[in-house]
This record gives sequence, C-alpha cells and structure tokens, in this order.
Amino acid sequence: MSRAGRGGCSSGMKRTVLVVGLMAALGGMPVLAQSITGGLYGRAPGGQGATIAVDNPATGYHKNLEADASGRYSLGGLNPGQYTVTVTQDGKVVGVRRVTVVANVQAQVRTTPAAVAAPANVNATDLSAITVSSSVIDQDVNPIDVSTPELSSNYSMKLVDQLPTGRSVDSIAELSSAVHYDNQTTGLAQFGGASSAENRYYYNEFDTTYDYTGIGATSLPSEALSSVQTLPSNAGVNWTSSTGGVISSTVRQGTNRFQAGYSLYFTPGTSAFEPRQPNSYDSQGNYYHFTESNTKSPRSTQYLWASGALVKDKLFFFAMLGNQPVSQSTSYGSNREYDASSRDKNALLNLTWNITNNQSLNVVGYREWSDTFSNQYTLDRMYDPSSAGKYFGWADSKAKNQFLIGNYHWQINDTMSLRLMGGYLSSTTFAPTSATGTGLPYVTEVNASNQSTNIGISNTANQVYPVDYWRKGFKGDFDWVLGDHTLTIGAEHYKHYINNLETTTAGGNWTYYDRPGYLLPNGAVVPGGGQYVQQSYKQVGGAFYTVNKAAYISDSWQVNDRWVAYAGLRDDYFINKNVNGQNFFRSSILSPRLGVAWDVEGDGTFKIGANAGKYTIPIPSSVNNGAAGASLTWNRYYTYTGRDPNTMAPTGLSQLGPQYTLVNGLAPSKENVATSNLKAPYQYEFQIYAQKLLENGWSTKLDVGYATLKRTIDDACTTDAITAYAQSHGYPDYVDETGCPEVNPGIAQVFTRDYSGTGKLQSLTLPGNAVGPAPKRKYMHVTFELVHQRTVEQPYFLDIGYTWAHLYGNYDGLINLTQRTQSGPGEQTYWDFPGIMDFSSGNLSSDVRHSVKINGVYYFPSGLRLSSVLDMATGTPLSCMGTYPDNNNPAAGYGSSTHYCDRKPAPLGHAGRTPFYLDWSVGVGYDWRINQDNRLSVDLQVQNVTNRKGRIDSEQTYDQGFTADGATIPNPAYGAGTWQTPRTTMLILRYQFH
Repeated sequence: MSRAGRGGCSSGMKRTVLVVGLMAALGGMPVLAQSITGGLYGRAPGGQGATIAVDNPATGYHKNLEADASGRYSLGGLNPGQYTVTVTQDGKVVGVRRVTVVANVQAQVRTTPAAVAAPANVNATDLSAITVSSSVIDQDVNPIDVSTPELSSNYSMKLVDQLPTGRSVDSIAELSSAVHYDNQTTGLAQFGGASSAENRYYYNEFDTTYDYTGIGATSLPSEALSSVQTLPSNAGVNWTSSTGGVISSTVRQGTNRFQAGYSLYFTPGTSAFEPRQPNSYDSQGNYYHFTESNTKSPRSTQYLWASGALVKDKLFFFAMLGNQPVSQSTSYGSNREYDASSRDKNALLNLTWNITNNQSLNVVGYREWSDTFSNQYTLDRMYDPSSAGKYFGWADSKAKNQFLIGNYHWQINDTMSLRLMGGYLSSTTFAPTSATGTGLPYVTEVNASNQSTNIGISNTANQVYPVDYWRKGFKGDFDWVLGDHTLTIGAEHYKHYINNLETTTAGGNWTYYDRPGYLLPNGAVVPGGGQYVQQSYKQVGGAFYTVNKAAYISDSWQVNDRWVAYAGLRDDYFINKNVNGQNFFRSSILSPRLGVAWDVEGDGTFKIGANAGKYTIPIPSSVNNGAAGASLTWNRYYTYTGRDPNTMAPTGLSQLGPQYTLVNGLAPSKENVATSNLKAPYQYEFQIYAQKLLENGWSTKLDVGYATLKRTIDDACTTDAITAYAQSHGYPDYVDETGCPEVNPGIAQVFTRDYSGTGKLQSLTLPGNAVGPAPKRKYMHVTFELVHQRTVEQPYFLDIGYTWAHLYGNYDGLINLTQRTQSGPGEQTYWDFPGIMDFSSGNLSSDVRHSVKINGVYYFPSGLRLSSVLDMATGTPLSCMGTYPDNNNPAAGYGSSTHYCDRKPAPLGHAGRTPFYLDWSVGVGYDWRINQDNRLSVDLQVQNVTNRKGRIDSEQTYDQGFTADGATIPNPAYGAGTWQTPRTTMLILRYQFH
C-alpha cells in the first residue's frame, strides 16, 4: 500500500462560529466543521441595511446576504476558489473585496485597508467600473480566524510547489518548527510528542490512515491537491480522535474555464547532483552500513491533467493521469547484488456538481498500480561489487491501490445545514520470489557485529500470500443555529479488514551463530567453540475486522462581538475482533473539549485563544493479527556437524535444551487476548496562543502547549504474575499459560480464567503494578512564528519558526521509537516483563529541545524566483540498551532490550545525544507567461545543497548477551552511525494552458 511519506499535503479542520444572513440578526453562529468546503465572514462598513453579494465567476456561483445590526455577515459551504464580495448600501456599491476560500477555513473579508470604495456613479448591478485591489497575495499559513478557538496551519499547493521540500503531506507538515521529522524509524511526521503511529490522514474528509499499523496512509500525488491543512493538537470533536496530529488534504476541482497542463519531475542518476550515501563502520572496522556502492538511474514522474465544465455553472471535472516510467537502481548486501526496476502509474477523476447554490456534491475516484522487480546476483567476495557473478534469484512486489470518496453539502435553510461523506479504499499487495513454493530452507549467518547475511539458495523465509486490506467509512454532520448558539450533531462509522498471513517456509528458517559459552534463552549453554544454529518458526496472521465509530455534539457560542466559546463532547466506540470473529476489545470513551477565542481589537487583527481537551486513538488491527490470531512462534537450538553443500542447511543436528516457545499456536479466547476491563488509551492536551497581524504583510504567532498521557494499551506477558496472584488468592493449583494479553499498564486489571479447573470462568483483579509502572509521556512546547506574506510592494514570502520543547517519560507511543521499532503497534516490548521497564524513565527518543525552520521565496519582476528551506535542530537522546543482568528474570530472554549496560543501570536517554542537525535546501525557478493562455515554469530544487553528512542516529545495542560465566559479549556495532540523506536534485517543468 502506498503510504504518505516525507513530502505531501494536508487540510485540517476549522470549527468556526459565523454570522450568516438573517441568522446574524438573531445572534446565531453556524459552524463550518471538517469539510471540503470553506467560508467567509466580515463586517460591512455601512452597518445594518447593507447587502452583500458573493460571486465566483469561475463557477457561476452567486448569493446575496443581509448584514445584521452591526454589519456582520458570513457564508459557509463554499467550494474552494476566488470569490468577489460586493457590499452595497442604499443601492450603491460601497466596497468590493476579493477573497480566497480554502477547505475547512473561514476567510475574513477585511474592510480595511483592502475594501475598495466604489465610485459614486456605480450601482449594484454595474461592477465593471470597480477596481478590486489588495496588496496581499494569499500565502497565509497561519490565518487569523477569530470565529474559532482552533489553531491550524494552511498550505496552498501553489506555495508548496515553489519551496524546495518533499512532495508528501508529511513533508509539508514538517515545514513547521513544532513538527518533528522522525528520520530514525518511520520517516514520517511527529506531532505533540506522540509517535508517528498516532497521526490521522484525510483526503476530502475521508480518513485514509492505514489502520493495520497506524503508520502512514493511502496517499495521493501532490499534483492532485489544492491545499493542505495541519492541526498539531487540540482538534474539535468532529475529527477522528488522535493523540498525534491531523493532516488533511483537499483534491483540486474544475471551474467553467477549461484548463490543462503537464508536469515533469526529473531526478538525475547517481552523480554530484545525487551523491552516494557514505558507508558506516563498527568499532572493529567492519561495515555497519554498506551503502557507498549503491547507484540509481535517472528517474522521472509525469502528470497530465485537465479541468473544466461538463455543464456550465453546474458540473465540473478535474482529471489527471500520472506515470513514472521504469527506473533502475543497484544496491548491495554483504554477499548479494540487487538490480531493481520500478514503475508506477495512476489515474484520478474528481467531479463537482453544484446542484443549487445551497447544495453541492463532489465525487473523487483514484487508482494506482505499482511494480518493483529485482534480480539478485551472488558476490564471490564479501562486500566486493566487482565480484558479482552467478544469478541468485528474483523478487517481485505488485500493488494496486484505489479509493472512492463522495461529499454532499446542503444548506437547508438559514439556520440548518447538513454534510455527508462516504468513502472506500482498498489495497492488494503480492510479493513472490524465485523461491516461492519451492519449500527450500532459508539460511542466514550472523557475524560478530550482529549483522545477518543470507548464505543459502533461497531468498525468502516465508511462504507468500497476498495481503488484502480495505477500509470504508461514513460520516454526517448536522448544524443548527439557535440564537447565539450553533449546535453540531454528528456521527461517523469506519470499518476495515486485513488478511495478512505469514508462515515460515517448509524448509525452515536457520541462522548460524558463533558465540562461545553463550547462555541461550532456554537456559542451555553453547558448548565447545561456540558454533550453533537456531531454527525459527512463525505462523501468524489471518483475516480480521475492526470497527471504529463515534457520535459527537458541540456548541459554538458567540458570547459577544469579541468572544467565542466552544464546548464539545465525543463518544468513541472501538471494536477489535479475534480470528474467530469474537470481540476481544470493545470500549467506549467520552472525550470533552473546550475552547475560547478573543478578538482583542474587535477587527480580526489580534486573537488570543485557548483550548483544553481529552483525546484517544483507535487501536491498530495489527493487535488483532498478533495477539488475537492462532499464532505459533518458537525457536530451537542445535549444534551441528556440517552444512548441506547446496542449500547450506545444517546437518548432524543435536538439540540444545528444550524448544523455546514464545506463542503456543492456539487461537486464544477473547478472555485470554485482553483483560476484561481493558479501556481505550487517552491523553489530555492544553493550549494557549496569540496571533497578531502586523503591518506590511507581517503576522506573528505565539503558541504554548502541554500534553500528558494518562492511559495506554500494550501487551504484557503476565503468566507468572497471574499464577502467583491466583495461588495466593484461593487457587493453589492454578498455573497460567495464556501468553501475553493486552492490558492497561499501571491500572488494576481484571483477568478472567478457569482458575478452579472446573470449566467455569472466574475473575481476579491484579493490582496496577503487577505488570510494571504506569505509562508516562509528557510534552510541553513554546512555538514562536513570524510570517511575511508576499505583497506587491514587498515581493517575498518568509516563514520563520522557533520551537522549544521537552518530551520525557517511559513510553514513546504505539511504536517503540527508542528501539527503532516500526511494526506491531500496541504489541511492543515495554511491559512484556517488569524487568524491561527498569530504569525506563527519562528523555524520550524524540526529545528535540530547540528547532528552527526558515522557509522563504523571493519573487523578481522578471519572473525569476529564489527559494530556501532551512531546518536546524538540536540532537535527540540516545540510550544504551543491553541484556538484563539476571538470567533467571524472563526479561533476560529479550536480549539487548533492557536499560542495563554491562550489568549496570542505564536510564532511558542517558547515553548522550545525536549532534546538531542542519539541512539546507534551495531552489531557483522561472515563471514565463508565454501569452494570455499559456504559461511555463521551470524549477531546479536541491535538498541538502551542501551535502552535509550529519549523524542522525547511533546503534544503541550494547551487547550480544552473556557467557555462561557471566561475562558480557560486547556488540562491536554499538555507537555506529547513520547519516542524513545526501544531496538530492530535482528539475521540475510545469506547463499550463488556461
């Protein structure tokens, strides 16, 4: 499945309280919630009796409004685009203003200085004599919207196209200094101290987050998007709950005017424009990362698009075809060469039907096909690309992604409106290899640096099955204005399915080690010279369903002309099913949210806002797959006398100790999958901020926030704790063998079992500390931002942001970023055994204390543009991860996953920090208006222009275990570095006819 990675777009929600037409006279405030439409509001200079005409000639839209007694007016449900607002008083035009409306945002129509007085001889039906002027060109990433307490950032794709940044929605979000780029584990954005598995991604209101893992989402090409909005925290109740951030994107729409275009994104092959990634070495001089020999061919991505009207003023289309021709790359492992070729093609169609001025329907469909094929060759000499010889095999990965989203908006009357959304997406992936179906053993060898090399003749450890995933969702919002209050009542329902089966190949999975005197996890000691082989078997997965639904209500109250108060309540209901279709997790959680906004000067130029709320998050269905399936996982250990000369599988086996079973292979009952009182995770978030519009296109923002996690879900291997508690509470013969159920760590948990052996289930409540300490994650930040919008007089855009933050606790989030784990959310090692959580508190892995982002574009009258993105940040904490010092403690079986180094406590985040991070990207562009209907732009964008080789990570695994006499077996790779991405260059050509 395609995931949103570094570079993209998003559009967030603005809950706004506006005065609309006759409602304003009553003090009513309609709310524009999560939507693909936007709105506008303002105050007529003439006060009561003014008539406001809102027009969009591009779509034929026209509507008249009446101002209230104070001159206030507003209008929602507008499709994105340029609107002209004309104010008339006593039949005379007194002002005209052009306003850009974007999705989810209420645009303020300012009466000064931009409103233009009309000549005395011009009436309301003759606008040709009016000159609409505004010195500010719309590039505001932090618009001041005094109608809502919510705070978001908004990015027009026209601006993003001119900045030398990535193309994914995450890259756009990372333009803010308050958003952290997780360049150590997932390559995605982190918001508010949460892990990158806690974000939500939207396209046209539909939540496309990949809910199997919670990491990333189905993504659209940025060429198909008009705007992106991000909410780092404190979103309203009508968004799917998230303990991270929200990224929401809106698809481009057509207008009456026919337009077409072609875009080409070209990246050169390996050269000075695209340097090689440098190697990295361990303390013994062995390769840690062998990357310097990797090469790639030139590659390009092309888009052909068109938009226009199928029926003038009524039915519009935007269509796009994307094509990425075959590109090739060559990479190397220790003993293999991989020659890969990949291609991608996609198609999109978006239809917009303006049924009436009060009703609109939008339907977008998308399909993508991708294929990556790799030929593999054997290196006759380790790490020597020149020794590539015999053909080894091939691997292929084919994927098809598609979705369909519909949005309907109906302004029923002056006091009621309705929004409906429905969506469906699916993904199918199949990845066979030349060894698929052969039953050959998969054989690897681990060297002294704990790095694995495939030495056999099979290139896959598992049997291959297709991975099928689909997700469908529905959402509805009803707004009703009652006097000074606007009530929003809504509900959503999402269901997703995953079929992901993984089984070890019939020939077995074998790994050779050389560790003299090593103490194995099953208690046996490796004899003789230390050579042994491990046989691993895994059967996990199946077909699972998960349902997430919610109902919510909110009230936006216009307290007076300058104050808006918001109160909302959301009831989320999560259902996760096991492989037999039983509900093992079924939980409801109420989330209240409050906010207030103060228009300090009364003219929309100075806003102070505050928000507080409770936030939860759906549990990814990988928990179903891992904890609730009929999973079987075991390891066996052997000495051997030889190796098969063909397959390299071991011969002459003698088993060392008993089988070490991690999961017993039985489909667990719902009582064994999770505790009987398991509840959804949640955290509290608090925010206070100020926005101020300055002179000459400048504006500023100060944002202070705090988030504290109160409850989470993870698995815990509690068999010993349950056994001890049951035997001391009336069941002396009970021995628990139920594995690792999902629990709420730190909270008293109810375990339901057949304690008496009579076939009758009973419940015991274990104290909260039975599985270890309570989860802790606290995040605080202060963000200052200074933005200059491009004006005619000062032709440049500049966004300067600085964030101070502190993130600490014992829990990174749904994925364990300290251990660089990007799989199995909700099934991390945190609380598997209490010993793993010893000394686990400290600065968390994403604790970036100081971050500065400076983004800008300068426009010359000739059409030349210069752009820059500068990213600077202090380093992130490092930890020393080692083996638990007491081999009798079950935590010792997890190897180097505890906070002990050389048998001494090594608290979280106390092994130093990565160095200062700096990445400077630059661009130069030229816009050529060939004639009235034809335009051409050319951009050269270079990321990491200085090719800085900064260290972004260090290996944190301190040891490889202990010998039988207790001596530490050091890991030579401890401290080995990982470097930032080298310089990348892109040439971009865009042609447009309109």
